[in-house]
Amino acid sequence: MNGLKFIQKIKDIFGITVQNEESTKKQTIKELLKKLKLRRITLKKELKDESDLIKREAIHDSIKIIKKQINKGKELLDG
Repeated sequence: MNGLKFIQKIKDIFGITVQNEESTKKQTIKELLKKLKLRRITLKKELKDESDLIKREAIHDSIKIIKKQINKGKELLDG
């Protein structure tokens, strides 16, 4: 997946907006990764407080998806 497809996919899936649309691709990916990491932390906190089993599984699945997206973003930055 190239950088632009990754950026657009993350924006669409998670509803994340980037402040400066004119920034470079790497800066945009870094900003999206930062927001994904913050979202992951928020979900982990929600997971601790949630007692409903079905909701816990849904949150856990969301955390897994975000983790995969973070890894893809890191690969794009390194590559």
